[in-house]
This record gives sequence, structure tokens and C-alpha cells, in this order.
Amino acid sequence: MKTRFDRFHPLVTFLYYAGAVSLLILMLHPIFLALAASIVFFINLLHDRLLGLRRWSWFLLTTFLLMLIMNPLFNERGRYLLFEINQHRVTAEAVIYGGMNALSIIGIISLFVSYNVIMTPNKLLFLFSKLLPQFAVLLMLTLRFIPLMRRRLDEISTVQRSKGLSISHGSFSSRAKTGMLYIQTLLTFSLEEAIQTADSMKARGYGQGPRSSYEYYKMNQSDRIACFYLLCLIVFILLERILGYGVLTIYPVMEIWGLSSMDTAVLICYIMFLSFPLIVEAGGMFRWRLLN
Repeated sequence: MKTRFDRFHPLVTFLYYAGAVSLLILMLHPIFLALAASIVFFINLLHDRLLGLRRWSWFLLTTFLLMLIMNPLFNERGRYLLFEINQHRVTAEAVIYGGMNALSIIGIISLFVSYNVIMTPNKLLFLFSKLLPQFAVLLMLTLRFIPLMRRRLDEISTVQRSKGLSISHGSFSSRAKTGMLYIQTLLTFSLEEAIQTADSMKARGYGQGPRSSYEYYKMNQSDRIACFYLLCLIVFILLERILGYGVLTIYPVMEIWGLSSMDTAVLICYIMFLSFPLIVEAGGMFRWRLLN
């Protein structure tokens, strides 16, 4: 069943995801990032009951732990010493900075999981095919590359296990040999399909003239209001970010975590922007209850 957010014009959804990714990159503050990670979690819960996020749970967990550990391992800068290991200083600044980067990365990955559910290839082609047809195809293929390769690898693994080949059993050399066979099969499969796709697009004359859309989307009043809402919030947040609000300075001296009045205003707008899919669904449910 489609959500109300899914029924918006593709320009609205693309504007939301582009703005959300930009904010997760720019607003490096522990409070901002922790709230953003929570909001993105609930967005994925709303869109597909965490089905996509569960498939990436192990990758997200390992990425978070590696980034949290690697920064203090290679960076000794900071005034607040936590402990020493063989004369290697582990500082609070290094741990906090690594944690902020880790939250930013896993938040962006989680957003792209939701993006793959909402922003279908037809929507992406509808937005960019007439102006930038080659860019539209390249962007679409890039965004679907990792999920597609993962599905193909699962299919190959299932077939190979039926033949008695598995990377989870046997000696190290046999598992490495089986893993290389998986990769070889995956690359061959991908290259063959890429050639077939290119031949099909060439035969249909893609990019040779005006292109009609398989699906047509029309902007209505609610779409215009949503675009205005998102643009106002993102412009305000980015202007305040240029002025230095909404970010925690770590080096050379770490600032206090407390938020000023302007930081709080930026945080409220930040939450309002990221929570847009949740606000839309909550508004729809409230309206439905009033009418019934």
C-alpha cells in the first residue's frame, strides 16, 4: 500500500532526499545527528516495516563500529585524554568526531534504503530524461547498483549452495576459491546484462530525440505547498549553517554541547525537514479521523 509521501510528485520526493542527504553531511553535531538517525529509522519503519534496513543491519553496525574505532586509532589530537594504550593517546575529541562521522554515514545509507522504496526508476527518468537523458540513466543505474548486485549475489549463492559450494564451510583455501568463483560469476552476469541493456536502448533510439514518459506526473496544489515548505526550511538551515550554527567544532578546542537559541531554532527546522514524511502521514491520519 502506497503512503501519502509516495503519492507526491517526484520533484517533491527528490527534493526531500537531496536536502536530507545534504543536511546529514553538513550538520555535524551529536544532537542533530542522533535525532536524524532516529527520524530516518522511523521513516524506514513507515515505508517498508524495516525490511530493507534489516538487510543492511550487519553492514551498518560494522561501519559504525569501524568508524568509531578507526578515528581514535589514527588521530591523537585533543585536550581531553580518556586513556593510553602503549603510549597511544585516545582522546574524547577523536571518539566524538569518529562517532559523528559514523552517524552521518549510516544515516545517509539508511536514507538511500528509503529512497529505493519511494523513488522508483520511472520517477527519476520522468524528472531528468527530457533535459539530461544520459545523466538520468547514469544516476538511475548508479543508485540501483548496490541493491541489484546484492540480489544477484544472493541468487548466485543459492544456486552454488545447491551444487555443494559454500563460502561458510570447508578450509580457508576452499572458501577463498569458492568466493572468487562467486565474484567471477557475478561480474560475468553483470557484464552480459549491461551489454543486453545497451543494445536494447540503442535499438529503441534512446537519447536520439524527445522522449515520452511511461508515467506522467502532474503538480497539484499539495505538491506546490510541499515544495515551498521544504525549500523554505532548507534555505534557512543552510544560511544559518554558513553563519556557524548547527555544527560542533571539535578542533583545535572542542566547544560545549549546549545549544544557543539560534542553534535550537535551526534544530527545530532541521527536525521539521527530516520529519516531512512522518508529518505527512500523521496529518493524513488526523484528517481521516476527523472525517470519520
